[in-house]
Amino acid sequence: MTTDFKRAQLLRERGRHPEAIAAMLSYLAAEPDDAHGFIELALNRMSMPGELDRALADARTATGLMPENPIPLALQASILNKLDREHEALALADEALALDPEFGFTWRVKGFAFAGLKRWAEAEACALEALEIDPDDEAASNLLAHVLRMQNRLDESEEEGRRRLARDPENAFSFANAGWAALQRRQVKVAEGHFREALRLEPGLVHAREGLKESFRARSLFYRVFLRWAFFMQRLTGGRQRMITIGLLVIFKVLRVGAAGIHPGLVVAIALAYYLLVFGTWLATGVANFMLLWDRLARLALEPSEKADGLAVGVLFFGGITCLAVGLGFNLLPVACAGGSMMVAAIPISLVFTNPSKLGRRLFGAIGLAALGCGAAMAFQVAPFAVSNLLDRDAVAQAFGGDAGLSLGVMIFLIVATTWLGSVPRLRQAPPE
Repeated sequence: MTTDFKRAQLLRERGRHPEAIAAMLSYLAAEPDDAHGFIELALNRMSMPGELDRALADARTATGLMPENPIPLALQASILNKLDREHEALALADEALALDPEFGFTWRVKGFAFAGLKRWAEAEACALEALEIDPDDEAASNLLAHVLRMQNRLDESEEEGRRRLARDPENAFSFANAGWAALQRRQVKVAEGHFREALRLEPGLVHAREGLKESFRARSLFYRVFLRWAFFMQRLTGGRQRMITIGLLVIFKVLRVGAAGIHPGLVVAIALAYYLLVFGTWLATGVANFMLLWDRLARLALEPSEKADGLAVGVLFFGGITCLAVGLGFNLLPVACAGGSMMVAAIPISLVFTNPSKLGRRLFGAIGLAALGCGAAMAFQVAPFAVSNLLDRDAVAQAFGGDAGLSLGVMIFLIVATTWLGSVPRLRQAPPE
């Protein structure tokens, strides 16, 4: 092992990745067939923004140089997990395990792939296998605590967290996991303490920083209710989430028909309940950010994009509810239409400011503006109609019999389109590196 190789390893351990890469490239210029050199390159590039694709190429080169060794295969799988390509990661992890079923790192990587696919029971089994091989595997222990929490097995998750902290009381990720578990138990103050300790140990830990912001948001009763719903939905796969959404839509339609025969006002109440159930998890973060803007200390934790998200979603949501209530209360149909359109627009706008996908930001921003445009047109179109009672179905039907009905139809189409487009990963995630 040459001086360049040893220097590169030392630089990587100190987090000086560009210098480590330069030293390793110098080493590989003299030893181009050394697979361990390409593994070192991949390990450095994994820790640098925008370098995951090059890290994957380095790991593949290492695999070609020593095809019977499981390390570069497992490393490829780990990189693919970071690229959100979990299915490919699983295939490579299985290849690595076929070469060496006692390599704990591969079991851990396979567990993270299952976790990315929300296959919690299989992720748990992999984490347990990794810990059976190496009981001190910090990452596997944290993975186990996480997947137990996602299965709502909070006591077991907390126990695993305590076990991890007993062995390593300076582990920031363990404190962050404990914070999320406490938050799921609705122990907001306890969670906040865990997140603060995690950030003291590792100020840049995103898992803890996001948790601390969630604990600030959870000070709001409104947000706590939807946080419980979000934790429930988070445990489900994308397909099951869509099934629940469709099921709620069917229930809503059945209830709407029944309510219309009892009292028209019930239709409005059911529509609002459906809106909050289906879109509450989308709106809750923005609404909570809006509330944090009024807390002098808590708002310091927000990124500029989160402040913009809070302002936009909060104004549309609360402004919309206010206008809708005033419009219904005082029989002001244009005001009620404006309020409804603001509440509709809040849904796509909640996917704009904190969305890592540039395409998603543009698309959902355009949908939000289109919804507001339809609402403005609808309010203008119904203004000439004198509706003395908004619960009078015949009068309302007359008001929406012309262009206003078309505007309403377009707005309904926009909210349905947002529902389906919101499940497209490309529109909600950062583009592959």
